[in-house]
Amino acid sequence: MPSIWNFEELGKAVVTQWYVKEGDSVKEGDPVCQIMAAKVTVEVPSPVTGTVKKIMAEMNQEISPGDPLMDVE
Repeated sequence: MPSIWNFEELGKAVVTQWYVKEGDSVKEGDPVCQIMAAKVTVEVPSPVTGTVKKIMAEMNQEISPGDPLMDVE
């Protein structure tokens, strides 16, 4: 999980929506999921180009910066 929010101020985030599924191709910068922290919703971009091999964070799962969201090959 990229550090796209202030964890110390806002606490953990929750995955609220996935835009991709396993097997989908993504390009670096494409939005892959949406997270919510302290009632602020943010789209998370793919850090790399490739194929989504595994979704590691489920819907409504709490996440922190540094937590893996997906595996891209």
